Amino acid sequence: MLITDCITMKGDTMDRTFFARVKSEETALCFFDLSMIMANFPVPVAKVQETLPSNKLKPVQLMPGTAVVSLAAMEYRHIDRLTPFNEFGIAVPVLYGMTDNVPGLAGSYVYYMPATTQEACNGGIKIYGFSKFVAEISFEDTGEMRCCRVRAEGKDIITLEAKKLVTQPQSWDTYTYTVKDGQFLRTYIPLQGQSGTTDVKGSASYILGDHPIAEELRALGMDKTSVWHQYAPQLQAILYLPGERLPL
Repeated sequence: MLITDCITMKGDTMDRTFFARVKSEETALCFFDLSMIMANFPVPVAKVQETLPSNKLKPVQLMPGTAVVSLAAMEYRHIDRLTPFNEFGIAVPVLYGMTDNVPGLAGSYVYYMPATTQEACNGGIKIYGFSKFVAEISFEDTGEMRCCRVRAEGKDIITLEAKKLVTQPQSWDTYTYTVKDGQFLRTYIPLQGQSGTTDVKGSASYILGDHPIAEELRALGMDKTSVWHQYAPQLQAILYLPGERLPL
C-alpha cells in the first residue's frame, strides 16, 4: 500500500508521483503542503568551526575564510500523521570527512530547530536528534516581503525577512546532520514545488533579539547582508529516517 492511498488533500495540488516512493509501512514523514523562506549569511569559518561537535565536519566555504549560516522558516500546512505547525532552522552547510583526497559528504549541521507544537518536537528529538523546543513562530506578508518572527520564553530569538521572488517548478535534495547517541545522523530530504532563488546581496535580512540563542548567533559574527535567499510559497517534501550513522 502506498502512503498516498491513505491521505486526502484539499484541492489537487499534491503530486502523488512524488510520494509514490514511500510505502505506508515506512515511517518517513510526508509534507504534502508547506512554504519556506531561507537565506544564507556570511560568517567567519573559524567562528563556525569552534561550534561544530567534531573536526570531521568542515564548513562549506563561500570564499577562503568565509562560511555561511542558513536561516530557514517553514510553515507546514498539511503533514502526514501530524497537525500543522511552523518551524525555524538555524544551520550551517558542511562537508563530512573531507580530506585533501576526499570531497566529503554534503549536508547542513543543524544548531537549532524550534517548532510551534510539542508533537513536532518530540519526534524530531527522539528519532533525529534535532535540537528542538517549542517556540512562537509567526509569519507575516508585507507587500513584497515575507517575514518570520521567532520567540521563546518571552524573548525574541530572531526575525527573518525575505523578498518574494518569481517562482518556477523546481526539485532538489538536501541532507541534515545531527548528533544522537554519540554519532552523526545524516538524513535525506527530497523537495519539490514552486520556488525562486536569488544571489542578489541584501535581498533578505535578520534582526536578533534578546534570547540566549540570539546571543550565540551574535557571537558567530554573522554578516547582516544575505548572499543568497530562497522564496518557496508551495512545496512538498519527504523526511526519511536517518539513513547514515557516522562516527563523530
